[in-house]
Amino acid sequence: MFQFVFSIDPFTEAKTLSEKGKYAEAIKVYMRVKQLYPDTEWVPRSILQVALNYEKMNKYDDAIAEYKTLIEKYSTLHVAEEAYFAIGRIRTTQNMAVQAVKAYELYLRNYPKGEFAVMAYFNEAAIYKQTGNKDEALRCFNEILNNYQNELWFHSWAAIYSGDIYSGRKDYDRAIAKYQKVTDSDKNKVLYSLSLLHLAQANMEKNDFISAKNAFNELTHKDNFFQEEALYGLGKSYYKLGEYKLAKDVYTSLLQMFPETIWRKNVEKGLKLMDKKINKQRTEANEEL
Repeated sequence: MFQFVFSIDPFTEAKTLSEKGKYAEAIKVYMRVKQLYPDTEWVPRSILQVALNYEKMNKYDDAIAEYKTLIEKYSTLHVAEEAYFAIGRIRTTQNMAVQAVKAYELYLRNYPKGEFAVMAYFNEAAIYKQTGNKDEALRCFNEILNNYQNELWFHSWAAIYSGDIYSGRKDYDRAIAKYQKVTDSDKNKVLYSLSLLHLAQANMEKNDFISAKNAFNELTHKDNFFQEEALYGLGKSYYKLGEYKLAKDVYTSLLQMFPETIWRKNVEKGLKLMDKKINKQRTEANEEL
């Protein structure tokens, strides 16, 4: 054991300073810990906290230098895993896509089942998606879908984003299959509703108006989200199916519930068209009589 020369716990003191936004002062405390207690477990802890405080100061090069020190000198400790991932996080923040992807790949190579693996795959996929490399994005999303079913948030978003990629390619069957990975469970109501909305829209694009109608109709239930979008899609589905009276009722409800809807002009135009369709149906029915 060694004599403790600080009047209070230095980590508590530094944490308090950091929480107050006094990052430079917090760094000084951690640096002093490194000087006073070399060759102890406090050193890697201090280096990690110095790096994190540099990040908060947007001093990214200094932060990365500290993280690299952890990787080089403490490769067997958990702080090294945090450091590998943190470098990817910083490069993402800096919008340095190529460097960020390389950092995440290096992390996954060293920690394929690591604590941050699902986040590494997700962040990497997001970068690929943003930069237009959809095939690589799908590869990373599939890693999450196949291996991280219990990570609800990441799993759901991986399914939704994958579905969106397939929808953009007009591969609606694959898109719908991805969305259904979320709609099969409603543990997260927002993600469930969002995926159901995208599934309904994919069915509309596929010209499967019955499936689209059913999905939009489910979304209109009061405990779901995206009511406005659901009513607009439901009215359009009824119209495509030739059920003009139902379409008119839905659009009327939409205007009553959401008078400032962005689709107001389309809805008003649709209502006039539906009146003509309904009158035509009545005339044709009377002629048959």
